[in-house]
Amino acid sequence: MLHPAGTEQSLLMLGKNVDPPSTIVFMSKRILIAGGYPHHLVLEVEKGFQKAGWQTEFFDTSTESPYYRPFIKPLSKLIHNLRIQRHPEIFKDSPISNLGWRSTRWVKKIRETRPDLALVINGNRFGLPWLKEAAALCPVACWMVEPFGRLDRLIEASQAGVYRKLLVYAHNYVGELAQHEIESKFYPHRAAETPPETQVCNRDRRYDWSFLGSHSPWREKCLSAVIERYPNGFIMGPRWDRVAKRDPAFRPVVHTGYYGKEKAFQLYLDSRIGLDIGTSNTTNRNGATMRSMELLACGCLLLCQSNDEIGCLPWNISARTRIFSTPTELQMLIGTELVHPESEQDRLATMEIAQKVAGYGELIKAIEVYC
Repeated sequence: MLHPAGTEQSLLMLGKNVDPPSTIVFMSKRILIAGGYPHHLVLEVEKGFQKAGWQTEFFDTSTESPYYRPFIKPLSKLIHNLRIQRHPEIFKDSPISNLGWRSTRWVKKIRETRPDLALVINGNRFGLPWLKEAAALCPVACWMVEPFGRLDRLIEASQAGVYRKLLVYAHNYVGELAQHEIESKFYPHRAAETPPETQVCNRDRRYDWSFLGSHSPWREKCLSAVIERYPNGFIMGPRWDRVAKRDPAFRPVVHTGYYGKEKAFQLYLDSRIGLDIGTSNTTNRNGATMRSMELLACGCLLLCQSNDEIGCLPWNISARTRIFSTPTELQMLIGTELVHPESEQDRLATMEIAQKVAGYGELIKAIEVYC
């Protein structure tokens, strides 16, 4: 069901002998928003549209087809083991594959709700045939927050005329798309909101550092160096429990589960330093992550790998950011910051940056004219 945001007004009585005034309901515009993990990104965008007077509905693109594990996955493994190379993606676009199952439900939802506008956050969660079908039913906009390596499908969909409006979270994506004669606008990640100043300043921070994100070999290497010298930390994310089982040093700092916005913010507020470590130590052409913006909003000093996109952000975050390139350098930076603690003036400076970063009002203004 679409969440209502309309208002009611009464007709004026035009004469003495008329019936009592009826009520006219002025319906607001309707939008269907599609997106997957992290859910709180999509849900905060939805809240922004609601505040702007839209009726909204969220479509989860992270759900899995019930046919995938019992049927598609075993057959895919069998085909791979038989080394059938002619059709490696044989089940990819079938109606019962994850992609086909989600895409079919997406088009069905658009037919049911008949929104004035559909917004896809990510860009690569649906198959092209279904995206074309959806675009024929209502205008579709896209905010691309996927890695650079997934631009190919976005280019294919854009060349097929699927998206009425295209925003991308990395500045270099704009130039890449322009080479294919595709127009897009730079819209970087933001923090959903800014915690009150009383929560950010003058508080005891339990952890020296924290990291939220899935496991990768490079991340493990970096965090292993950190734990070796500074064990008072916190790690949360998929597959870290496996590391904790084989490496005793990780056990005290690894926590299982998934943190949405509220719990993530609480963790960041309890941390002196926030880490944003890429999945690999390679040239990063992706945009600045949402994690970086949320850490700044919570008054954390941000430690991250070098990324040209940070310099493209419309906010000056350099004073609140430290850059590392090796695990040893990361370890040294944390040591330096812990020996020379920040002042509350530093955290207030972070708050000033975060105020500019918070909210999705500009995103809404950028696409609402297309319905």
